[in-house]
This record gives sequence, structure tokens and C-alpha cells, in this order.
Amino acid sequence: MKLAIVSTTINGEKGYLPFDKLAEHSKFSEIIFVIAGDTSSKPFDTSAFKCKIEHILPKDQERFSVSNIIGWKTQKRRSVAFLRAIELNPDFILSIDDDNIPEPDYFDRWYDVLTKDATKTVEPTKTVEPAHWHNYLKTADAPIEMYPRGFPMPFLWQDATAVTDAKQPIPANRIGLFQGISLGDPDIDGRTRLVYPKHLPLNSVREKNYCLKNVWSPYNTQNTIFAKILFPLIFMWPFAERMDDIFASFAWQKVLFNNDMYVHVGDAVNRQDRGVRDVYKNDFLTEVEGYVHGHEVWADINTITEKDSMKFLEKLAESQNDIIKRHKPYFEAHLKDMRRIYG
Repeated sequence: MKLAIVSTTINGEKGYLPFDKLAEHSKFSEIIFVIAGDTSSKPFDTSAFKCKIEHILPKDQERFSVSNIIGWKTQKRRSVAFLRAIELNPDFILSIDDDNIPEPDYFDRWYDVLTKDATKTVEPTKTVEPAHWHNYLKTADAPIEMYPRGFPMPFLWQDATAVTDAKQPIPANRIGLFQGISLGDPDIDGRTRLVYPKHLPLNSVREKNYCLKNVWSPYNTQNTIFAKILFPLIFMWPFAERMDDIFASFAWQKVLFNNDMYVHVGDAVNRQDRGVRDVYKNDFLTEVEGYVHGHEVWADINTITEKDSMKFLEKLAESQNDIIKRHKPYFEAHLKDMRRIYG
């Protein structure tokens, strides 16, 4: 089983060498790192890696149609790394961040999740409209209540889902998106960080390793694996600020649900060593549009019935929602790149 690991870099190779050390001895038949550089990146030394690695210099990214639209000095360069990873034809793509610290069994856990049946699901406990949303951080041992970044405000506090034993095992090939748990100081919303500005001491999430179908949640690209069905839709929305991967995750889920498939939340576990940030400017202000309009973006995406990811993206490019519509040039450029890759 071939796994491509995707990310960006500003600080060089040091954030990825701990992953490489573990990957060298994993159960995967091949692991390759694909790291998109930036115009502000420090030099990246690939010589210490045991696994295959491609560090894509800015000049080498310009062959992708999306490159100029994304711009520079942004983590959204990850979208180019995704495209290059798709060219390498892996079985799965794993997205990570360079401030993550993997547990010693990180790749063993991922391999198990990707190859074994799941036995738990999230089920509705009462009727709510317009859809059920699940907070996968609900059972975290944090000192405050928190939600994943991007959780739409109208759907907060539903408390209308529960993790339960599945009626029958869920085959791994019916799962298309795998959201790993991040401990330490993970990716939560800026609203919470305004009222709790300290680093979070998150050490466990009690409920994990379950599947969701037709139950929604915002997902990110911090510790996340994608199956091939989603490859045409794995990119950061370049004009959505801190909702760049969140809005994308609404599309990922809808395609899976259209295909009677699942999302998995749980292993593998890593820890985030979050750096010093301006919580107000870097987090809260860049998430405000998502708080106000995120549910509208979701609602528009939820009307698309296409099962094929390429056709789904074509329909997305026709949307009249203001936020989605501003991304039309990017969607069209991404489609051009994907058509070239797929021949």
C-alpha cells in the first residue's frame, strides 16, 4: 500500500524528520513525502530522509495552473503538493503539519485503520433540522468545552448524536476520509481561544475510532487521510482564509455521502506543538466569515448530488453562493490540472 504524505514548509525539514524516522519501518509498502516550498521558506535538506521525498521549489510549482491563483507566503501552497502527490498515484494521501509530533505507533495505527473494519458509528439520538452535526472533541479532557475549527454556529449545541456499536462491521473500503485525532494544543476555533488564550493541555479524547455517514462535522488537513475517490477535491480553498480546508471538507463529506460511504474519526494520534500566535488577528478575525456564512456554504454544497468528484467540482463551480462563486477561477484551474493528470 503506497502512501503519499503532503504538507508545506517555512522552517525547513526539521518538522518532518520525526515522521520519516517512523515511516521507514512502517507496514506501508512505500511512503513518499511531497512538500511544497514557498518563496519565504528556509532551505530544505532532503539528504537525511530515509523515505523518498520531493521538496517542490517555487519555480517547479508554476507548471500547475492553480499556482498563480494561490499566491505565495501561504499554507495554501499545500494544494500544489496535493496535485503532485496525485501524479504519483498513491493509494492514499496523508496531510500533516510541521508542528505536529507523531506518537511512536503513528503509522501502525494508520495502517490498521486503513485495512481493518470499523465497528462503531455515530447515530442520531433525536430529530434536528436541517442535518445532524457531531462534535468529535466533545469527550476531550480539556478544561473547557470546545469545537473543531469551522463548526457552523447554527449547529452548535445540537447534542443530537451518540457513538454506538455498528449493526455490522464497516469495511475499510467504504470509508473515504480519515480524520486523525490531534492532542496537545489542537486545531480548535478562534472563538474559544479568545476566552481561553492559553495553550490547551489536551491529553485524551475518550470517544474515537468511529464512522459517520450523513452526520456532519468540519474536518481539517492537520492529520488527515484521503482515499482515491476524493483526490479531485483535496485542495485548500484559496479565498476562504482560516476556512480554507473547512469548506473543502463539506464537499469531501457530501461526495462520500452521495456514494453511501463514511468518514472515520480517531487513530492515528499526534500532538500539536502550537507556536505563539496573535489569537485575535490570526485566528478569530480570519474565521469570522465562516461563523456568519459557513452554514450557507454547507447548505449550497449539500444540494449537489453528483457521485463523481470531478463532476461534483464542475457543479461546485456553477454555484451562485457568494463565497463559493469567488472561487470559480480556482476551481476551473484545478479542474484543468486534474484533467491533465487523469489524461
